[in-house]
Amino acid sequence: MSAKDKIKSLFGRVYRWIVEADWRGMGRKVINFIGAVMHKILFDWLMPKRYRGITKQRIYEIIFKSDTPAGKRFDVWLLVLIVLNIVLLVVDSLTGTTTTMTQSAHRSVSYLVFKLLEWGFTLIFTFEYYLRVYCLKRPWKYVFSFWGIIDFLSIFPAYLSLFVPATQALTVLRLLRVMRIFRIFKMKRFQDEAYHLLMAMRNSAIKIVIFMLFVLVAAVILGTMMFSFESTKNEAFDSILTGIYWAVVTITTVGYGDVAPVTVGGRFLAVLVMLLGYSIIAVPTGIVAGETIREYKRRPRRFHLNEDPEPDDDEDEAVRN
Repeated sequence: MSAKDKIKSLFGRVYRWIVEADWRGMGRKVINFIGAVMHKILFDWLMPKRYRGITKQRIYEIIFKSDTPAGKRFDVWLLVLIVLNIVLLVVDSLTGTTTTMTQSAHRSVSYLVFKLLEWGFTLIFTFEYYLRVYCLKRPWKYVFSFWGIIDFLSIFPAYLSLFVPATQALTVLRLLRVMRIFRIFKMKRFQDEAYHLLMAMRNSAIKIVIFMLFVLVAAVILGTMMFSFESTKNEAFDSILTGIYWAVVTITTVGYGDVAPVTVGGRFLAVLVMLLGYSIIAVPTGIVAGETIREYKRRPRRFHLNEDPEPDDDEDEAVRN
């Protein structure tokens, strides 16, 4: 067998392995392994001995039930940790320890302290996320809920930063979890207002998407027209893509000024695009405002900004050990 045939055979075996492999089963095994490791670390090493025998039902009541004294204390401390973590992230960016840690021993120590604190917060939130999944009979119901996605996004950037350091700043997404304050302190009026606003935006989504597609088409046409006017007399417009960039910047009334027309035809077109920009901005605002008015005219309903899964009466046994 020639070397070429051996390579083909090798690639064939690799391809068949990729196609025929039980990826779902392997993923389940990996998740189970990670869960077992986290369970061992949390319940056998980190938790005080008096809490190591805690039941799933008790964990559920503390984490998901903010109307109990223990649940409210847990949520309040969680909010405090989130705010402290965000403050730490901001202070870290102000001191510049991330980019100048090698300039002096003092900054190296500061960098180390900040990193230890950041990863301390990350591990706390990771174990908290694990406990939320651990105490439920159907954890995927929480994982794919609104708050489950927010909780995952609050810890994922920290681990992603191990491979892409710039994503460390995305841990600011943890601030989204502060919205739980409305549920924790029973701010019903805020919950209802948030519900009406959310429903109005949801009802407006399709209309706005269609309108934005129209704006995108208009930007391509106007950018191409501007390129045809300016390409021969203005070096700034070196391609149609530059014309589209100019059209988007102008339509949105941002106006950076880095690319500007110099010909009579180009400036006339720019005036039309500027006037068009004001009307384009007003349309999405009008759509959302109209849906908001219609939503308030409907029968008021209560919404808790809380999509954490709460088991029914017949599921209470499912969260116990």
